[in-house]
Order: sequence, then structure tokens, then C-alpha cells
Amino acid sequence: IMAHPRTTFILLACAATLLGARVSAFQSGGNETLSVDADHLEIQDKVQRALAQGNVRARQGAMTVTSDRAEVLYSSSLMSSSGAPPEISQIRASGNVVVTRPGEKASGSYAIYDINKRIITMIGNVVLNRGANVVRGGRLVINLNNNGASLDSGGKVGTSKSGGRVTGVFSVPKRNTDAPATPSTASP
Repeated sequence: IMAHPRTTFILLACAATLLGARVSAFQSGGNETLSVDADHLEIQDKVQRALAQGNVRARQGAMTVTSDRAEVLYSSSLMSSSGAPPEISQIRASGNVVVTRPGEKASGSYAIYDINKRIITMIGNVVLNRGANVVRGGRLVINLNNNGASLDSGGKVGTSKSGGRVTGVFSVPKRNTDAPATPSTASP
């Protein structure tokens, strides 16, 4: 199955008849529809994957992943005789990958979203923006279960623009310097 130009392919809602796929939600509390749209979409059912190319946008709940290309891996054939819908296990995005969630934006060259573990791993000149804080490194792991993030250099010195080190710029709340000094209560 091929879709042209700028076709929207909804892997859960519309695909109930075409794919019948289910996905664990990005946010806890149940399943949410995962939608993918791109300039070109190809279903390769024999190898249980869908390939999206050109201005790819995947959305589920409050999260959006954009990239040049994405590969969606699922568990069993769409034409399965059991009638059970296949489950999406992984999304692999490449080329100008940007993951956005409320208050957070991460960018990099490549990302893998493991749906079952609810973990996104990004590599290649990764930049994480959380509010006014910016951190850069070679590899980022976002745990959607606890909203945690871990950033490292990616393993090799010189593999990131930061020279193989993790760098960060953090906002510091402004202090009121006009306030009178408080008297010391210590005795002489």
C-alpha cells in the first residue's frame, strides 16, 4: 500500500480496518491514537513495518515527533487470520528528529521510541530544552514512565558538537538584591 502526496495515515483509528494496530499510550492512563502523516507512506507487511518519508509527523497525546523519515515496526501481519490486531513495538525516526512535549523539546539526528518500555533514545548532536534550561550531548534517554532524562556524550570523545562532553545552560531565579540584610542572631 502506498500513499501520495501528504497522506494522513492513522495507525489506530483509521487503521482499525487496515492495520488494526494498538499502541501503549505515551502518557499513563490508557491507549491513545497514534497518527502518522508524511509525503509518502509504504506498508511492508511481510517484514511487519511501515516506512514514512518526507515531512514525517507522528502524534500521540501531547507528544509529537517530526523527522525526515520514520520506520514503524509492528508485531504480526496485518492480514493475520487470528483477527487479533498487531501491536506497534517501535518507532525509529531519522533525519532532523524533533520530539516535543509540553514544556520540553529535544532534537537530534536519530531516535528510537520503544513503545513497551516507554523509553525514547536519541543520538547525534542532541539538544534538550526544558523551559529555559538547555543541555547538549551525544545521546539522550527520556523515560516517559517517570519523566526522567539522562544525557551523556554518546560514548566517544568528539562525537558531539560539545567535544564529547555534556554541556548545559540553566536558568537561575533572580534574587532581590534591594532587600535589607537580616541581622545576625548569633551571640558574640
